[in-house]
Amino acid sequence: MRRAHSPYLFAVLVFSQVLAANPACADAPGETMQKVEVTGARTRLLPYADLFYPMAKAVQQALGGRAALAVQLRATRQEVRTDDLEIWLEGERDTVPVRPERSGVFVVPVVDRVAIEKGHFLINKRKEDLSVNLVLVPLLAPDGWTIGGVRSLLEDARGAVGRLLPWYQKPVVWAVTRKLSVSVCSRMRDAAVTLVDGDQVVATLAASEELRNYANETVFCRSFNGAEAYPAASRLVIPEDGEVLLM
Repeated sequence: MRRAHSPYLFAVLVFSQVLAANPACADAPGETMQKVEVTGARTRLLPYADLFYPMAKAVQQALGGRAALAVQLRATRQEVRTDDLEIWLEGERDTVPVRPERSGVFVVPVVDRVAIEKGHFLINKRKEDLSVNLVLVPLLAPDGWTIGGVRSLLEDARGAVGRLLPWYQKPVVWAVTRKLSVSVCSRMRDAAVTLVDGDQVVATLAASEELRNYANETVFCRSFNGAEAYPAASRLVIPEDGEVLLM
């Protein structure tokens, strides 16, 4: 059975608020930019400084490297190719390529200098040929997930959404973000998701919930909402072809 909400929920909630954001910025220590020459067709996507940057910065600060804000691009028409997508972040002095992740999404870089320069994203497609979704992408290694880590990440993610919105939107945020979960997924229905504590198997669970991953592929998942009564130290053993989604 398909879940009623989508992995793009976080971005939908905060989208209108950050359009008007104008954060104070300073160069980040150790920040490096690779200058590249962009050839071929390129168009501006959406403004980086006023939209992507404040959201990505807030996620970075709230979730401490456990998850990041990413852009997912989908074709608006069947004949539009997306396998050759290229994105660059451009400031006044530098242009840097934004590499796609294995799942096909583009993690939004947090570059204070480009935000100060009112930089923007370039793309090798026409804007009208693509729809833009923003997703939260977990960054932990597959063997780095524990029940305690799941609880902590979900608590912080829910709190981060609340801090980005005005008070009058918070009741809606609470009602929606409480559904946020960490989903362990496989392309095989009922693949085993095992919880272990040291050498002891705590539970073996089936990935049976049908969802769509960031690449819009059908996957079967076992979702954790943070309220599970398993020991915090229990480690999640991800299926061999598995992926972890935050949705």
